Amino acid sequence: MADNRILIVNTLLREIAEELDIPPSKYKEAVERYTSVGNWLEDGEYPAVVATPVIYPQGSFRLGTVVKPLRGGVEAEYDIDLVCNLPVRAGDTSARQVKHSVGDRLKEHGTYKKLLTKEGRRCWTLLYAEDDGIGFHLDVLPCIPNPHQLTGTEHGLKAVSLTDRNDDGAVYGWGSTNPAGYADWFFGRQRPVFTRVAALRKTELQRQHSHIFASVDDVPDQLVRTPLQRAIQILKRHRDVRFSGDDLEGDKPISMIITTLAATCYAQESDVFSTLATFLDRVQRYTDTGVIKCIDEQWYIPNPVNPDENFADRWNETGSRKPDAFFKWLHWVQEDIDELLNAATPLELSDRLQKAFGASAGSRVANKYSGAMPGAHQQPQSLFGRVTRGFLRFDVGHRQAPQWHVSSTRYSASVQARYTRRGFRPIPFVSNSSPLPKGVDLRFEANTNVPKPYKMHWQVVNTGLEAARAGQLRGDFYESNKSGKQRTESTKFPGMHWVECFVVKNGVCVARSGEFVVNIE
Repeated sequence: MADNRILIVNTLLREIAEELDIPPSKYKEAVERYTSVGNWLEDGEYPAVVATPVIYPQGSFRLGTVVKPLRGGVEAEYDIDLVCNLPVRAGDTSARQVKHSVGDRLKEHGTYKKLLTKEGRRCWTLLYAEDDGIGFHLDVLPCIPNPHQLTGTEHGLKAVSLTDRNDDGAVYGWGSTNPAGYADWFFGRQRPVFTRVAALRKTELQRQHSHIFASVDDVPDQLVRTPLQRAIQILKRHRDVRFSGDDLEGDKPISMIITTLAATCYAQESDVFSTLATFLDRVQRYTDTGVIKCIDEQWYIPNPVNPDENFADRWNETGSRKPDAFFKWLHWVQEDIDELLNAATPLELSDRLQKAFGASAGSRVANKYSGAMPGAHQQPQSLFGRVTRGFLRFDVGHRQAPQWHVSSTRYSASVQARYTRRGFRPIPFVSNSSPLPKGVDLRFEANTNVPKPYKMHWQVVNTGLEAARAGQLRGDFYESNKSGKQRTESTKFPGMHWVECFVVKNGVCVARSGEFVVNIE
């Protein structure tokens, strides 16, 4: 893509990320909150503990990828995660004792006792409601050192054992984690870029927030954001918005998978747009890049500081829809980036930013933006090889008309699709997603609410010179291959093609799916 629309969209994405980020004033307030809690915990007395507890932040707050989460489609309070590492040997204590000794210490404080919520599975939570409506909840994770668990790994000395209460609250066990080691790995992945941008970014922050930071030296490293951190903030918010109310909302990808894959794929790009493009390319070509593994139909995304921990372990549960949700989400990201690249009017831009990142953040950025529209006076294009909406044409001459009377009814039909490449596990894809290579096996499955009995028919339409020269434009109708609802095909000719299912009952077509577009390289 040779025009400047990428530069415009990069600016918009960066502004979206800034909207989602915690403001410096709230960051300072959050640090004061968790420092006070940490000091209180450090001064406590705990059974069998031989030294001062070690308290430190973990998770997105420490990684610089924090965004205000969405709950039920509404922006909620910031999550802050704090580790409370009690220096005691596992043989001298129990998971229950560690968990409750930290909880008891919090309850000794008059304020914290009031802020505590019901005991969680692994954490104690303090809920801060703020006067300005932007609150926090602070999760305190009790744990003990476990440096021997990962002996021989680069970050093993920082591993800890956390407490894990079962669902009915009767049994406490130990689990393993390594938030400090993970943070070291993450910052190592972006260190060259951070070193390059830190001074300039701190100067900007000091100038913008001089009432908070008297000098550049007062600006903490934790407020400097690299393109990797911005890209992760964007991906997390996009996930929350796009899955809100969706059938797969409960299966949406967890933040650890997004963060780990984004950091693994990061190649020190200097802007957000390129960081996202590299992420999408490397993750979608996972069979070539190895960033995700699928061995014997078992998905594997390792914790980079603990190879024994598989972040995708729940993808492998029987009937899990999490792989479907993950790959569907990748297609959504591509689709929404393409939509931004082709926004030709302020109204289109506003609608597309809100669709991808939520009404509040999307409209704020759209209202502030006064520059050129990325798609104005441009032919629609796709960064990912999709056929853009402006070029979707289904009125080709070889497409046959339906053979049945088509009646408007209350019934509906839709198509889901998967492809299989070189024998790997079937991967779901959506209509008009990025091009598939030749030689891929396709399986389409129809869903309908038409009561049985009925018959399912499929129309298959090819386009392009190569299909025409081979006499394979098709355009006629076919029976289902299997179980009455499926149609199998393969990718043979480059270009845009589509399938559509027709549900016929008593000789009348009572539902049709609409075109499901398959792009082929």
